[in-house]
Amino acid sequence: MGKITDRYHQLIRPDNKHLNPLFDIKEVPKRTYQIGIAIMLTGIMLSCYDAGIKMYVSSFLVACFCFAILMFMYLKYNGDIKDLTISIISLVCALLVFSACLEGLQSDQYLYFFPLLIAVPLLVDLKKTHYRKSVVFLTIIIASFIICICIGRYVKPLEDFTAAQVGKLALMNRIIAICSTIVFATLYTLFEKKYIDELVEQSNKVINTKTQFLATMGHELRTPLNGIIGIVSLLKNETDAAKKEEYIQIIQSCSDEMLHQINDILDFNKIEAGMLDISPVSFNLHDLLNDVCNPFIASLAGKDIEIKTEIDPQTDVLIYADNIRLRQILDNLFEVAIRFTSQGFVKLKAKCHKKNDKSVAVSFSIEDTGAGFSETDREKMFESFWQVYDEDSQQLKGTGLGLSICIRLLKLMGGKLVLESERGKGSKFSFDLVFNYAEQQQPVVETAMLSDNELAGVKILLVEDNKINMLIAKKVLTGFKATVETAYNGQEALDMLLLDNSYNMILMDLEMPVMNGYTAIYEIKKILPHLPVIAITASLVDDQMLADLLASGFDDCVIKPFKPQDLLQRVQHLLAKVY
Repeated sequence: MGKITDRYHQLIRPDNKHLNPLFDIKEVPKRTYQIGIAIMLTGIMLSCYDAGIKMYVSSFLVACFCFAILMFMYLKYNGDIKDLTISIISLVCALLVFSACLEGLQSDQYLYFFPLLIAVPLLVDLKKTHYRKSVVFLTIIIASFIICICIGRYVKPLEDFTAAQVGKLALMNRIIAICSTIVFATLYTLFEKKYIDELVEQSNKVINTKTQFLATMGHELRTPLNGIIGIVSLLKNETDAAKKEEYIQIIQSCSDEMLHQINDILDFNKIEAGMLDISPVSFNLHDLLNDVCNPFIASLAGKDIEIKTEIDPQTDVLIYADNIRLRQILDNLFEVAIRFTSQGFVKLKAKCHKKNDKSVAVSFSIEDTGAGFSETDREKMFESFWQVYDEDSQQLKGTGLGLSICIRLLKLMGGKLVLESERGKGSKFSFDLVFNYAEQQQPVVETAMLSDNELAGVKILLVEDNKINMLIAKKVLTGFKATVETAYNGQEALDMLLLDNSYNMILMDLEMPVMNGYTAIYEIKKILPHLPVIAITASLVDDQMLADLLASGFDDCVIKPFKPQDLLQRVQHLLAKVY
């Protein structure tokens, strides 16, 4: 298969250990085990020493303590306890309290509280730990220290020891306590220095990779933009109708490519921010697979590439999944396959390999007869904006952000993208997904259209402060035979509605001077609560923002730039629902 590299991890998170820097760099859980083992070994040494100077009760008590440390580490390893740190600290404090009852203060065992205090920052990531949890650790240690002092001063020791025994034990406790304090203080300094160095290194990597990403992204956007600018300059001086039509087609192709790149960048931004969500709906899987193929069949008509399908009839079921994201994955894989295939075919295959009463497991694959990829290319092609020189076309060809996004979407949907390819023998992308059946096995209700392609008799108020955007939107709507009146801000729109309430719909931008869309919708709904209003914005609209817009009174949202047919369908859908 070859190695599959997700550029998202490499580009935004240069190393797996940096996925959560405050956790992984400091390695606190690993450090807790290490210090726990060190404390246990120290206890074993003290137990043997106590036995050697004939303090058998103290030796037995320390041995029990060592056994308890070992058991707690074992339970933590098996997942039976959640917090090993508080267990170790509590055990050490309990041992010191019992030692004070047994020996009093004469053996100087209370000195172990000082290295224990210094060990807390090593065992607890104070930058991540909740404030109250940190207070709990310190409270346990300080309270135990006070209890030890009080017991040692006012309670008679349970055992009598000779002066020689006490002297030897006190000397050993002082040496170990001082050495432990020095070691813990040194380790804390070294660990913090390592943490800061790693954090600086990670920050530099993120800055460098993001700078590289922005530079590459700018190049990818400038390429279609350069085509648009160049063709527009040619179009101004062209008189031949056929040439004009050809130029317009090129402009349309470049603008579609640019819009596709922008949408990918927005999705990539959502992924980085952790805001890319899966929104399941009911749909027919068989119909979706056919719909995915149709645009590519039409676009490749007359070319040497054939679109083939091998769709299992058992996919003709209503499932509950995110149809938009599934289609996005298939579209991206189709585009990559077509980009690297000059002749032959690109085939979509979908096969049900496991079914039960609640779900269906489907294997998807996109196979092509293209040039294929070498092992080196397979290792790199999942990087963002990866490019390779195609010997057949003698051009650089790349995958943009499509494959990186596919990997992340499939991970959210519980799947994994696999590539099988060999140079000169084509490629095959495949993945498996499990879908739950929709509760009601019936087709999704389609929106009733006013007519096939027009909005005749519909009066729309267009609210937009940008003159170019207003001109485009007005031309689009009047092209569909709608009656359109315009306002440049929310206050103008509100004044017009007070004079004339015969509008069927409002299309309104969100960011405007004088009165923005958020304030305007509140005022509009007070006087015309049932008038449908569609928000038009160029902002990155996630699920939370869409929910906020709907809650504030908007009935739908259209993201700029939009395709005329998409705007028509949104308007017709809303009008059919309201009227």
